[in-house]
Amino acid sequence: MAESKTETPVANIKRDKCHCPICLEEVRKPKYLPCYHTFCEPCIQTYISSTAAHKETNTVKSIECPVCRRCVNAPRENISSEEWALELPTNKLVLTLSVDPEQDENKNCMFCTRAEKTVPARYWCKICMEAICEDCKSFHRLVPSLQDHKITNLANIKEVNSEIEIEETCLFHKEKVLDVFCHDHQQLCCSVCLVKQHKSCKNVDTIEDTALTVDRDYIQDIVSKYIGLGKNVEDMMLEKLNLKAELSTKKQDICMKTEEKVEEIKSLLDNAHAKWLKQFEQIHADSIGNIEIAYDELKRFFTTVNEASAILQSVLKSGSSKQLFITNLKLQNQMNDHISHLKSLKIWNFPKDYQQHNSDFLSQISISKEFEDVVLSKEQSWIVEKILMSSPVVGDKENILQRRKKMCQKDWMKVNLRKLSQIEKLSETVYYGLFVSDTMIVLSHTSPPSLKIYDISYSTGECVHTEMCEQKPYGLCHSGWSLNEIYVSFKRFINHYRIDVAKSITFTKLRTIHLKQQMLAISRGPTTVFAANRSARIICSLDFCIKHSLPYKPSGDVPFVSSSLVSDTHSFIRDGMIITVDQNNKEISMSPGDQKFRGLSFDLEDNILVCNRSSKLKQFKHGFVESRDIDPADTDMNDSYNIILHPAGEKILLLDLFQQCSVYQVS
Repeated sequence: MAESKTETPVANIKRDKCHCPICLEEVRKPKYLPCYHTFCEPCIQTYISSTAAHKETNTVKSIECPVCRRCVNAPRENISSEEWALELPTNKLVLTLSVDPEQDENKNCMFCTRAEKTVPARYWCKICMEAICEDCKSFHRLVPSLQDHKITNLANIKEVNSEIEIEETCLFHKEKVLDVFCHDHQQLCCSVCLVKQHKSCKNVDTIEDTALTVDRDYIQDIVSKYIGLGKNVEDMMLEKLNLKAELSTKKQDICMKTEEKVEEIKSLLDNAHAKWLKQFEQIHADSIGNIEIAYDELKRFFTTVNEASAILQSVLKSGSSKQLFITNLKLQNQMNDHISHLKSLKIWNFPKDYQQHNSDFLSQISISKEFEDVVLSKEQSWIVEKILMSSPVVGDKENILQRRKKMCQKDWMKVNLRKLSQIEKLSETVYYGLFVSDTMIVLSHTSPPSLKIYDISYSTGECVHTEMCEQKPYGLCHSGWSLNEIYVSFKRFINHYRIDVAKSITFTKLRTIHLKQQMLAISRGPTTVFAANRSARIICSLDFCIKHSLPYKPSGDVPFVSSSLVSDTHSFIRDGMIITVDQNNKEISMSPGDQKFRGLSFDLEDNILVCNRSSKLKQFKHGFVESRDIDPADTDMNDSYNIILHPAGEKILLLDLFQQCSVYQVS
């Protein structure tokens, strides 16, 4: 077996410093892009001059951030790369943290240098961000506009770094200072932003007041998670490098064995061997290309994580609460943007191994005149999911959990339902639906096969988008804590979609998961997925690998199942009773009686809400120790068939057999 050397990614980078992602050296003259990634001014200038181009109908040039690929437009037309780089904002935080008296630019007074004089520098002005001499320090005291500048002894590096500077000007309004925080949008604002974009927001405070609530222990925990996430990503990078080496070694080994057999009958096999090798080389090139693309994306993300960890750790050590709050929020936005980019990529199905099932080339050449191809096996890596699980950034999960926590304070055996919206005259009876935002639901239609989005923000809901499908869609469930990422069952396979509803509604298919057993109804718990078809009920892992499968016959036209997000238990209807099982498919409780139950859902206290083919819902307390009927206010429904609970527990969706559905507020 041939030996392969595996390089260690970013092996020589010190993690407590901010390094330029282009030159990999400590940042000099730090300039940052709107995505907050920081570069040396000469490096970003060179990058702009080599990559800036017009995109589609844009009149100004644009570049992509070298780290996260975010598009950045030039500030104006016909700007040179030197001017563009110079006009980028200086990262004062990084500049302050990296002040070194031994650097050439800090040895002489910069004010005197501009006057063509060479005078040794002894001080550092934290506002001018430059080294100055004794005379220029005195000049600061004489000029009123300079008297408030903070000046420290350049020889005392601890004193220079004792009060770090953070850029607090607005990215969109250059002359305005960030002084307001909008809790509704989680955004830093200047006075112009506040008037133009946040005047209707109700939860707005000054940054100074909001920063008083910053918990340093919480930030220290985030730093630890960044460090852990960086280690996880680095391990993934090393794993991909090792996989690349292993595949290359395996390929070389197979080629050597093949060559030995080819020599025995070379006169007959030359042409067939050449054809086979070309095909194998292409498979290998595609495989290695896939791994290299994924490695490159992970390396870029590693840079984001490492930079975030270093910066936040430095601010935690030396910064004020306000600076800590601003920096943490900026880094979280940066991390969310980069993770969204990773989620949008379709590169995470990796080659796993090469197999050569038949090496009897003499027999092959005598029958088909060609060799049997090498078979490439692949596997789903779940890399993005692993990143999301270990990432400390605030996202949809935290938002949903905070809202769930508030709803959990209610006594769910006493809640009422108030109708918010009703959709009438659906084209057919619809059995499955799901919330994809607080004001949008998606319903599975089988004729024609489609997924339809309905706006429920008004009393009468309406269809606002139809996504046509090649096959009939059935059950739906969320793929995680994000409302707009869902799994849709098409019997033999599951499609993973991201549905964007912010401006225009778009469906993005993230991946397809092929199933070994048909699944119609699907429901996701914390660690397992519960599914059912017309002959079996199934418990599988979160990647839909089957763990348990038992015979089952639904009582209606289609099966209905529900999973608890609290206890990882699952429920279904059998012989008119509600059966609850654990994640190992062990039955733990069942309801009394024989009733015409249909769709069901766990509430936030693990009680069970169930449709019973009437206008009323039945609610069983956890363990079926008591029950009650719920008559939703203002309901027109008289044959409810399925019930879906919003992940935050704030709303309920009811479907009935008379081609209509309603959304209710839980109060």
